[in-house]
Amino acid sequence: MLEYSAARLPAILVTVGLLLAMTPGPVAAGSAPHNADRSGPTGEVVTTTTVTTDPDDTAGPFDLAAVTHRIRQDAQAVRVRWTVRTHHGFDAGALQHRHRRFTVELDTDGEPGAERNVRIVARPGGIVAEVVSNATRAVVARLPTTRPDRRSLTFTGDPDLVGARRYFWYSDFHARGSSGCGYGDGFPVVCQDTAPERGWIRLDSPAWPASREAG
Repeated sequence: MLEYSAARLPAILVTVGLLLAMTPGPVAAGSAPHNADRSGPTGEVVTTTTVTTDPDDTAGPFDLAAVTHRIRQDAQAVRVRWTVRTHHGFDAGALQHRHRRFTVELDTDGEPGAERNVRIVARPGGIVAEVVSNATRAVVARLPTTRPDRRSLTFTGDPDLVGARRYFWYSDFHARGSSGCGYGDGFPVVCQDTAPERGWIRLDSPAWPASREAG
């Protein structure tokens, strides 16, 4: 059991459909196909995108609106692009690795639990996506992160680095004076949101890591 699981808040997800383009199986409520683009019969390029929406239900600036994964496969490689989007604009410079961040937990082997996570945080050189081993807490890699607009952040990597069989996102906002979350025992309460609120989101098999031991 991950240490933050007890803090996941109950809510009702907005269900907009289901997608599993290449591998049969259940997908979490709230997932929907969006802009599936397939090449001709040669199969040189296959791109699938899945969007999972989340309601406006958490106080603070990091209330999740949607999380997206896009899988692009061509003759040379597979790339996985991750995007997190909030209901309101936020200051990306306020992201911090402990209490103010976006995180995607990655189940790389199909067994219970997550072997890796990717946290989006602000560092002196800018906003980065840090790939972290859940077993050792070591940072495996740092990936550049782009900001399409004031509500979104995105990063891309290959399946062996940021791929997964299933995943969920969460955001934390913890700061003095956070009126929406209040205080408990004299300390600021962590505002947290997850997508989906329960369960995991499945990925198609091209996005699975080649090694079941990725961690």
